[in-house]
Amino acid sequence: MTLQFVKPSTAEPTQNILIYGAPGTGKTVGACSAPGPMLVLNAEGEGALRKAREIHGDTKLREVAVTGKNILDEAYLYLRERKGAEQTVVIDTVGEVYRILLEEIGGERPTLHNYGDVNTIVERFVRALRDLSINVVLVCHEELVTDGTTGETMRQPVTGGKKLPGQLMAQVDVVAYAGVVTHDDGRVEYQAQLVAANGRHAKDRSGRLGSVRKVDLSEWIGLATKPAANVKAA
Repeated sequence: MTLQFVKPSTAEPTQNILIYGAPGTGKTVGACSAPGPMLVLNAEGEGALRKAREIHGDTKLREVAVTGKNILDEAYLYLRERKGAEQTVVIDTVGEVYRILLEEIGGERPTLHNYGDVNTIVERFVRALRDLSINVVLVCHEELVTDGTTGETMRQPVTGGKKLPGQLMAQVDVVAYAGVVTHDDGRVEYQAQLVAANGRHAKDRSGRLGSVRKVDLSEWIGLATKPAANVKAA
């Protein structure tokens, strides 16, 4: 058997980002700051994108309501076959997509097998999107979890399932914890923590975004994917 070496990709570089945090920390608006046009898979209900549309404009966002697995399948085929000009796909929120699928598959009393099936569907869907030449943004709420061995309390994204948070965080390039900073002059700014600290999961594979950064995903993606020769030394 002869090794088959992978040739360098000629496709435009993209980023996969998971942003999570408490309600009111600008997660959806921040997600929609990624390069457009974008396809937003909205599982949060009518009106969830109202603020994002006010800020980013209706022409940038193409919204689809997630009602079941068929929507995920159709969205993937649409993006894979390049039927539109989307540069980014947003899932808002992963936890709600999980809940919708669980109700669709398991009804009012889902079994452990149903939970496992939904975990697999979501993980494979995200992995399939990740392998397309498109930016992927996963929006999640947050939850507190306690390590049964160390007793340490951590904040992690709500995705549904016990293993899925770790699986999805491993798949993406950036895990960002969203927060709100109020400056002395009363100005409010949405920022994100990009390194793991203070009981919060976070990461930045590029190593170029710093520890805390204003939530502007177009800027993040541009900086993270810039050729190394064009990056100034810190």
